[in-house]
Amino acid sequence: MTEEDQKTAKARGVNVSVSRKHSTEVGNFIKNDSVEKAKEKLEKVINKEQPVPYKKFNKDLAHKKGDMGAGRYPVNASEEIMSLVKSAESNAVDQGMSTDNLYVSEFYASQGEGYQTPKRHRGRKPKSANITIKLRER
Repeated sequence: MTEEDQKTAKARGVNVSVSRKHSTEVGNFIKNDSVEKAKEKLEKVINKEQPVPYKKFNKDLAHKKGDMGAGRYPVNASEEIMSLVKSAESNAVDQGMSTDNLYVSEFYASQGEGYQTPKRHRGRKPKSANITIKLRER
């Protein structure tokens, strides 16, 4: 193990039932923030107090009040990412890292497995995403 690997805590959600596009935008929203600030932002999004600015997947999206452009309140994705941030934080505590200096260093969201649903909804593929969050010490 290298020195850099020892200072990294990771959490991964596989086939989480949220949209990959929403997850990507929420990840860009909290990237490079401290863990406390990221949790505060996610809590505000869940309570629909602060919208997430959409920079990549913003076709046909309405503008929100304030200085931002297109945005939404992706509540489901924010709840799942909040649980992953808490999981990564507890992994950091288990590794002996200080929780005061942790920040979200990396965030990946990729397409999950597209399984087909049975009988009545035969052609429908539910949304799923693979989400990876890495925390580091400053």
